[in-house]
Formats: sequence, structure tokens, C-alpha cells
Amino acid sequence: MVFLEHNSGNGQRLTPSTGTNFFFMEDIPQFGLPEFYKEIGIKNTDDNQAFSVFKSDEVGDALNSGNPFRNVNYAIGLFNSGEAEISIDFKSFKVRSKMILAASPGQVITSMSDVSDGYGIIFNRDFLTRQKSEQWLKSLPMFHRFNVEPLIPITNEAHSELLDDFEKVWLEFHSEKRMKYDALESLLILILVKYARLFESSQKVDISNQRQHILKLETLINEQFKEHRKVSYYAEQMCMTPQHLNRITNKVAGKSVSDLIHEVLIIELKRYLVYTDMSSEEIAHHFNFHDNSYFTKTFKKAVGETPKAFRGKQGNF
Repeated sequence: MVFLEHNSGNGQRLTPSTGTNFFFMEDIPQFGLPEFYKEIGIKNTDDNQAFSVFKSDEVGDALNSGNPFRNVNYAIGLFNSGEAEISIDFKSFKVRSKMILAASPGQVITSMSDVSDGYGIIFNRDFLTRQKSEQWLKSLPMFHRFNVEPLIPITNEAHSELLDDFEKVWLEFHSEKRMKYDALESLLILILVKYARLFESSQKVDISNQRQHILKLETLINEQFKEHRKVSYYAEQMCMTPQHLNRITNKVAGKSVSDLIHEVLIIELKRYLVYTDMSSEEIAHHFNFHDNSYFTKTFKKAVGETPKAFRGKQGNF
């Protein structure tokens, strides 16, 4: 199962419905809900363009080809049987039965799936009209990008309960009942709450007030890392000293603020090296490095090889 969203196709910076800015690279295909509905034979309407649910056997080969795509939706998948290989931002995961997966906006994903039985839900922030949706979604730990595994195994009991919920969503989505999108919104919120509880239990996630600081920091870094990479800048944005902010990130994420900024930067640099034909000099300029040699030095220190060597190993250039 895979999760995709649409872009303008012009390779420019957009502001998608998730509320986050991403630079969409032409080399990474985007796949929106209108195209998804066309592939599975469902009519796209004004009502359903913010939400969809599907079974694994409804997904066409094009979405399980192993080709990369840029994800700009929130999405969750429940796996019942079969196996899959999924790569999210250059980290590979093996999917098997009784597992649940979360995908966050901005991630680059590839999927080679042989999942014979499972469900997927795709939605954007605006679908959750009854919540302060952006703030609420970012508070959910499975969508937290720092120090998080996106795929977790669940118990038989939890799987059975969630499977029942996903089936209710699928039946409601395909019904013609009055106020069905109100019902779908309520069912989705219930699933997300259950998922968050399972995630926190499996990951031993700190649910203290300090984790809320991490979530805010994550949002700031994702939006501004290209221009701002100094700890003092983010500390000022959060009305605290750099020392205090570092204490929080080390306690909650086990990493310094600089580490977190650097992780986001390196992931994006990898994306540009693999999925665009921009030269190293162009990438260095795009991400505001002083010169290409400094870009090469920074990348090699983090990855263990030069940008050219990393790009060559990917087999795309």
C-alpha cells in the first residue's frame, strides 16, 4: 500500500493542504486523490477529495512498482497478511501481518508490496474539521518525524479491534448514507487516537509537556532549515535559551538541536541527489551552502561518502 498526493507539476514550491511548504522535484512523481480514484474506479467529487480508504487488492500495479514518490498526505495502513518492502526517506522496512504504518507529509517513499489483505487511509489536514487539525495532527506521536519508527507491530487483540474500525470506515465510505463524511471524520479520529496510544506504548514515548516542545521545534525546523541552521535561532523562536532547548531535545529525542537540524538537512540533500539531475554545485546553492566544497565536506561527514559517490550508488545516474 502506498500513499500519494497531487502537485501542480511545475516543480515549484507549493503550499499543500497539509499546511507545510515543500519543494516538489519534477523527478519524483506525485499522485493525487483524483488520480487514485480514477485508478480504482471511484468517481471523484468535491466531498471525497480530502479523504479516501482502500483495500490492498484495489491498488494498481503503478502504486506498488518500487518507483519513488513524494508523499504530501497524512496516511495510515493496517496490514493483515502478506509482505512488503517499504523505503521511507532511505530507511528500509519489512512489512508483515498485524502491523500498522504511518506516513507523514514530505516523505519520499518507495513500495514493493505483496500485501494480500490490508487497508489504507489517506487524508489531509482539512478533513478533520472538528479539531484544531494541524496542531492536533502534529501532536500525534506516529506523525512525529524525530526519533520515530513509522511501522509498529500490534497485538492480536489490538489488530482485531483496529481491523473492525477500518472495515467500518470502508463500508461507510462506500455507502450513500446521510452525513457519511461526518461519520467518517469521527471514525478516523477514533482510529488515530487508538493508534497514538499503541504507538506511545510500543515506543515508550514521553508524553510530558517537553514532548510538545519537540513537536513545535520539529515544525519550525521543517519549515525553516533551508535558511536557518543555528540553534540560537530556534531557541529564540521558542522563547528559551539554547542550553535549555538542548536539554529538552537530549532528554526526549536523545539528540541535540544541531543533530535534529542536521538530520532534516541531510535527508533533503539525499533526496535531491537521488531524485533530481541538479549538479552538486546547484544543490549546494539551493540549500545555501557557502560553496560546493563545504557542501561536500558536510555531506561526507554525515553520510561517510561524497555526494557524487552517494549518487552513483543509487543507480539512477
